[in-house]
Parts: sequence; structure tokens; C-alpha cells
Amino acid sequence: MHGARYAFAILLTIGAGDAAIAAPQRFQAGAAKVDITPEAADLLPGDSLRDHLFVRAILIANGSSCAVLVGTDLAGLATPVADRAIQRASAISGCAAKNVVISATHTHSGRTRGFGDPESEPSDKRVEDAIASAVTQASKSIRPARVGYGTVNLDLNVNRDLLVDGRWLQGPNAVGPSDKTLAVLEFVGDDDRPIGVYVNYAMHPINFYLSGVISADVPGEATGYVERQFGGGTVAVFVQGASGDQNPALLRPLFSLVSQRTAAPDRGEMRLARPGPWVELSRERNGNARLNAALASPVPADRAQAYHQAIQVTGDVVRAEGTIMGEKIVDAMRFGIADLARDGQIGGVSTTIQCPGRDRLDGADPVREGTLPPYSDGAAVLIRQGMLRIGDVYIATVDGEVYSEIAAQLKQRAPQTKLMMTTLANGMANSGYIYSDNARGHLTFQVIGSRLKPGCAEGQIISTGLEQLGRLKSAE
Repeated sequence: MHGARYAFAILLTIGAGDAAIAAPQRFQAGAAKVDITPEAADLLPGDSLRDHLFVRAILIANGSSCAVLVGTDLAGLATPVADRAIQRASAISGCAAKNVVISATHTHSGRTRGFGDPESEPSDKRVEDAIASAVTQASKSIRPARVGYGTVNLDLNVNRDLLVDGRWLQGPNAVGPSDKTLAVLEFVGDDDRPIGVYVNYAMHPINFYLSGVISADVPGEATGYVERQFGGGTVAVFVQGASGDQNPALLRPLFSLVSQRTAAPDRGEMRLARPGPWVELSRERNGNARLNAALASPVPADRAQAYHQAIQVTGDVVRAEGTIMGEKIVDAMRFGIADLARDGQIGGVSTTIQCPGRDRLDGADPVREGTLPPYSDGAAVLIRQGMLRIGDVYIATVDGEVYSEIAAQLKQRAPQTKLMMTTLANGMANSGYIYSDNARGHLTFQVIGSRLKPGCAEGQIISTGLEQLGRLKSAE
């Protein structure tokens, strides 16, 4: 059954602003992926392509309703881009727009010039077209399916709000809050072969940040690993959990690579007595601004060999982490999901919450971290929040970078246990980072750079999520 054939039934059952869900019928699913890797000619001089970037899509239907799950190997999707892609995906699939979730893996090496630069590749139009193509292909491959959910523990991430000698900075905080849950939503065909898998984990993919390398990072390695294990017919979609305060635990290779790319070799040294490179960087007023500026110049010939060696070392770590994550996913798919449902409800709700905003007043020479800047009252912060139900699995969505404690509290208070939070979903809020109440005093760049005034977002997101869960449950 192709998408267009059940579109009319969906429109009869679910209105654009309605959470009502029709009686469940047999699940069906289809999946596809489309390459969006930039061409070599699009790169800046001296930059390189390490691996391919993709848009991946899964379409799930039950005869009367359907949903679309999309992941993109990008740092983020601007809201206008996401809105256009949602409308196109909805029109192609027949699924209500509120049942479409399009998110970014948040790889920091997914575009040639960075997020928001109109000259970057892949361009916004190319991404939108790829999403439309992936959803079209998924609708053409749709077939009977069963749905299962499972979680495993994966210890690759670490909290990144670190206090050193009374100063806040971004660095590995082994005792800070960190959700190690890897959640897996699997769609299995009647031939017992996986059609697709939707994977949720909270960890910033920053291993090739500020390095001049195009890469899908750990999410790309992990999804590629899963797809290869099942012979190429499976599509694995990676999405970010609440990773606003979560980094990879192993960051030394990243700093060594950045030091070679940006002519700061002192930070790449291996002398054991030196402080962590994140500590050294924090001693500058805004070291990241200097590093970004250095990317405009190619690596000189006398440093090229060391630079390429650093790319290799970082790639070894990324490959290892992606392999471990990929095998954890496969293990959950093969042995950790005992109950596969043949039918169930599909439906979504969405709303926009509002919190007081603030604007920084140190724009000419901003401090990156460690100091509270001056602020003035600013425009309200608008956060798009949704909830999608697929059988007895619930996907909370937020269009921002959410701190882990917020998602943890929502999951703890929710009456449903099969719940994940997908962030960077369906656009980009005007908030910056969405920090937790407990982190309001952390003078990291995430907190001081956020447009959110303290004391609103956490409570609003949790109460809205619980209300949305109740609406979807009561619509049975």
C-alpha cells in the first residue's frame, strides 16, 4: 500500500489540530535514505570529506493514520527549512503534519561552512529535496511490520558543565548528570528482517568540530554499522536525546586535531603535567572565536602531515565509538526486544510554549564562559514541543538543545515507560540552550548564552509533556 492510497482515510480521521486517534489496524512501515554529501569542489581549500552524510526516513502507518520519522546528518535545521520539509513530507505521505518529526543528528561537521551560512553545502534546498525524496521512497517500500522498543546502557557520554578552581567551563564532568540510555524503536517486516530502527542517545557529535573535516561523526558510524549488519536493507535513523549538557567522554583527540588545524600546537602536546586543553582554552576570553577565525586559512605545508595524522587518530576514536554504539543497537534489536506489536495507535500533538527572554549586552566583545554577562529584557522565547505516539511508544520532541535533567524528570514522572525525547526536532527555537533549573548558576557558555531567563523552561516542558501524554492516551 503506497502513501497516497491511505491519505484520504487519514484526513477523515485526524484533523490538523486534533489529537483523536482511530482504532488501530495492522502496522506497516517503509524506510529509505538519500545521500547529501557535499561535492569535493564545495569544500574550502585544505578541507576534506571523511564519510558520507545522509537523510534517513521511516514511514509507519496503521491503515487509518501514519507518521514520518526523519534524521539528517546536520548540526541543525532552521525553523523555516523544517517547516517546508514537514509540509512536503506530509503532502507526500498523507500523514498529519503533527505526526512528522524531522531532526538533526547534530554533527558539528555536517556542512562545509557551518550551520546558518547560506553558502554551505548541503544547501537548505538540497536538504529539503532529500527529505522529500526519502519520504517518497519510504512510502513506495511500505509493507506489513511489527513494532518493538527497548533500551540498553551505553557509557560513551559525559556531562560537560565543569567547575575548575571556582570557574565554570565546558569540560568532562564525570559526576554531573548524564543519561546513559540508548533507546531503540524497531520496525520489523514479516520476513523477520528489520525495515528500520529509530535510535535515540544524548551526546554531542563534536569530534571533527573546528577541524575542516566533513563527517557524520559517531552517529554516522553507528547507523552505517547497523545497516551493514543487516545486509543493506535496513535504515537506521539516529536522533539526539537531551544532549544540551552532554559531550563525548573522550575528547583529547578532538583538541589535538583542532590544535593542528588552527596553529595552536601547545594544546596538542602530550606532556602529562599539563592541564586539560579545555582548561587552557577557558583562560582566554573567547578562545573559540580565535579558533573559528583560524579556519579561514588552510593548513600550511609544514604542518600538513601532523594535521592528517590527527585526523586519522580522531577517526580511529570515532570509528570505535560508532562500532560500540552500533553493536549495542544491533544487540538490542536482536535480543533486547521481546515484544513486537502487530498493531497500535498512531497520533501526534504539538504546541508552542513561551518563556521570558533576555538579550546579552556584551555583543562587541563577548566572554565565552566563566562570567555572568549583563542582560536586558528580550523578546519572548518560543519553544515548539510535541508528542508522537506509535503503539505504546511515545516520542517527546523539542526544537532546542535540552539539558539531560529535564528529559530525565519527564521520563520519571510520565505514566508511560516507553518514552524518549528527541531534541533539535522540527526547527530551532530562539532560546539557544535550554538549561535545567539546577544548572542556572553554571556559567558555562551554554547557560550564559541562552536567551532563556531562569525558572521557566524546565517546568513548562515537563508539564506540557505530561499533558500531551494524557491527551494521546485519552484519545483511544
